[in-house]
Amino acid sequence: MKKPLAAALLLACLPFAASARDSLGSFTYVEGGVQRVSVDFGTPGSDTLDFNGAGVRGAIELSDNFYVYGGYAWARNGDLVEDIDARQTQAGLGYRHTIFDNADLIAEAGFQHTQLDATGYRDNLDAARVSVGLRGALSNNFEGWVKASYVDGSDYDGEFSGTLGAQFIINETWGVVGEIEAGDLTSQYLIGVRASF
Repeated sequence: MKKPLAAALLLACLPFAASARDSLGSFTYVEGGVQRVSVDFGTPGSDTLDFNGAGVRGAIELSDNFYVYGGYAWARNGDLVEDIDARQTQAGLGYRHTIFDNADLIAEAGFQHTQLDATGYRDNLDAARVSVGLRGALSNNFEGWVKASYVDGSDYDGEFSGTLGAQFIINETWGVVGEIEAGDLTSQYLIGVRASF
């Protein structure tokens, strides 16, 4: 169900390419913001746990086609008797291929590490993550991206997710970003500020 939604969003972005600005913004940036992560355990009668927190992430262009990316996020759930802290680190390599003057096909492959902490409890979850999508300039001050991702590893059963994000560009350096990622078990909402270089 998530994959057809991501494909529809991807196709919906294409007609805007003709009216958008001539090129995409930089793939070298750093951003920080607040986030909310909801975890649905997928069993009848189980509650959804919501984690509120913040994170930083960024990317560095290595060439016209390749970039590296990474991020660190932390959040806390206080709904239970014991607070649960969650921390996640991501890093990987990205590839971009220009399909229009103002739209790139993007593909990413990386690693993510998640640590869960509570009193007397700690768990570490490691996985590989691959994504493919499109990033495009929809107007002079607005960029959007859509991605489909798959996460799998010894600590995961494998999860697909779809991501829809946007940046409102204030000037050549600063922008406001928002992103929604929805998967089989988790959903994540983020809003923040980006500095591009």
